[in-house]
Amino acid sequence: AKNPAGWLETFSLIDPPPTPVILSVNARGADGTDTSWLWDVDYTQLAGHPIFVLGDRKLDLAVRLEVAGLDFRVCESLDEAVQYAPPGRIEVIANYTAFQDLRRRVGN
Repeated sequence: AKNPAGWLETFSLIDPPPTPVILSVNARGADGTDTSWLWDVDYTQLAGHPIFVLGDRKLDLAVRLEVAGLDFRVCESLDEAVQYAPPGRIEVIANYTAFQDLRRRVGN
């Protein structure tokens, strides 16, 4: 997902809290470099989920989550996020190149 409608649709498909959620955003050519769309997403739908933020634009996303009043952890890597997440299933929501980065890391 790389737009507000896509992310909101994805939010409706994830397991309910307390399932952890990784959000990852890049701003590379295939993604588009304008991340202002992050401000058009209603992140309050993620309340109650442990949230981990990754990607090239993790700090942009962190500011947006802070404004939304959500608790989250900024992570430098997928490994770090998994280390802090509770055991079990982890939901991942990412834009195109961020998702590709994560897929390469897990070997899919």
